[in-house]
Amino acid sequence: MKLSSRSVIFFLLILFIFSMFNSHVVFSQEENYPRGAQYFLGTDDQLLIKVNVWGFVAKPGQYLVPSETDLLSLISFAGGPREGAKLSNIKLIRARKANDQTNKILRIDIDKFIKDGKNSLIPQLEPGDTIIVAGSTWYKINDFLGFVTKIAALVQIYWWIVYYSQLK
Repeated sequence: MKLSSRSVIFFLLILFIFSMFNSHVVFSQEENYPRGAQYFLGTDDQLLIKVNVWGFVAKPGQYLVPSETDLLSLISFAGGPREGAKLSNIKLIRARKANDQTNKILRIDIDKFIKDGKNSLIPQLEPGDTIIVAGSTWYKINDFLGFVTKIAALVQIYWWIVYYSQLK
């Protein structure tokens, strides 16, 4: 079966019109729903949201958690804080809304919550939130001293090699 040039042009024209129609549909959906699906349906018809946790937790990563999850629960889902975590200054980056140009950054003091027990200090999570648990100053100092120790060991090995090579 041989296609004529008219058939090929007609077929390409239909594809072009169809692709234009599809791009218009996608564009109008993005205007009405700019952030796409933010909620997911889990087992037992539970609404789930995607959130991220980075830094000094046992298992950092992206999690699908129930929509009513708070910050402490997310850190618990991630295995809890690691040794050296700075719990007095946890950063929560809240994804920007459709009309806003910048993300909202919240600072949370879990140490204060542990001391006072006020639930108002712990925020509820929203879809797209990112939690960053930083390392404490002592952890950074300890990490630096570990690096210095390794350099000193290398210098000592080099010195021994030079010293024993001069003895021969």
